[in-house]
Order: sequence, then structure tokens, then C-alpha cells
Amino acid sequence: MQNPFWFLNRYNTLSPKKWGFSSQIHLDMGCGNNPRNPFDAGILLGADIMPNQLISTNVNFTYINVGLDGRLSLRNNSVDSISGYDFIEHLPRGATIENNFFIKFMNEAYRILKLGGILLLVTPAYPSPAAFQDPTHVNFITKDTVNYFAGANPYAKLLGYGFEGYFRLIHQSWVGPISKVWETPTEQFQINKVYIWKLSLFIFINKLRSFISGVRKPTHLIWILQKISPPT
Repeated sequence: MQNPFWFLNRYNTLSPKKWGFSSQIHLDMGCGNNPRNPFDAGILLGADIMPNQLISTNVNFTYINVGLDGRLSLRNNSVDSISGYDFIEHLPRGATIENNFFIKFMNEAYRILKLGGILLLVTPAYPSPAAFQDPTHVNFITKDTVNYFAGANPYAKLLGYGFEGYFRLIHQSWVGPISKVWETPTEQFQINKVYIWKLSLFIFINKLRSFISGVRKPTHLIWILQKISPPT
């Protein structure tokens, strides 16, 4: 029997612990001064095209400036997880691998992830107007785009587009405008007279946000991809 309150959580996703993944070294793409750390990794890296001098000195992460060629100055098989929130829609496409920064990024993600590592991407996607409204959005994604990078024979490899990786699709779904996307708890509420009001407010806000996300049209796709070995 379907949960009668399915609409409250329709566009919300599970926490990292419920997916069964953990990360010690995490990289957040397009981070600016506020990288996300959805796995609560002990070592947080952030990458962006911003010059180093624009990154605040009062930050608790290691900043990596992405080169003009799209390369990341990280070793092969060196990170456990990568995230990109509202990121891949800004990557220029091109007819060749030299000027297709979307494929370049997917290659770089595969290169630096450890085997079994997770790539988490959240992007506005067609047919939502959110995919087109920002004039800096140049990479338009649909629900079928993931097939170019996932599976034993991804289209971007079969068609000779220069993709060199192999990913397994763990999950793809639509998420709402204000959904929680792998939210990690920032505070453990104590159940006593002093903190009980905080717990009640926390529950109410989460339920309200879930409800609004459920009744509005979803705007973003979430991809959860796992690095796998090449098929033998």
C-alpha cells in the first residue's frame, strides 16, 4: 500500500548514511567560498575558476583553482567523493573534446575518484524553465543525458566523444525547488526541557519544506554515479 503522505517527501532524497556511502576526502566543484560537504568528510576540498586572491583566507577547506584546460591538480584515485550543485549547467559544450568542458569534467571526475567513489551532481534540467533562465547556463541536461556517462557502454564512449570513464548509475530523480538534497545534520538536538523547542521547530520546518517541494513542479535532476572498473 502506498504511503498516504508520499507527496510530503516526493522530491526529497535520503541522507548519505541511508545510502550506505562514506567519504574521507570530498571535493566540491564550483565552490566559491562555501564548499558543500554532503558526506561530512574529514578533508574538504573546493574547486572553482575564481582567482586564489578572491577566496577568503578565513576558510576551513583547501582551495583548488581549475586551469583553463579544465584539469584539476589532484592525483589519480585520490578522492572519495565529488559534488557539484548547480555546476554542470555552466560547463561549455563543444563538438570536440578539446572544447567540450562537460566531457572534460566527467573524465577528470573519473580520474581522481577512487574506485567505488561517488559523483553527486544536482542541476536544473529540461523541461523546467530553471534550465534556461540564467544567461550563464550553456549546458542543457535532460533525464536521458546520464546515459552518455553511465553503464557498461556509455554513449559518449560508443560515439567517440572522448569520454574515458565508467560509472554506475546509483540514482537519478527530480528534486523540487527547495528540496533537501542530501542534507547532513549540523546539530544534535538534546531531548530535554531546554532543547525540546528546537527539536519541534526543526521538525516543523523540514515538513513544511518537504510539502512545498512536493506540490510544486521539480526543477532539478540529481545524479548519483559510482566509479566502477572497466568491463573485462
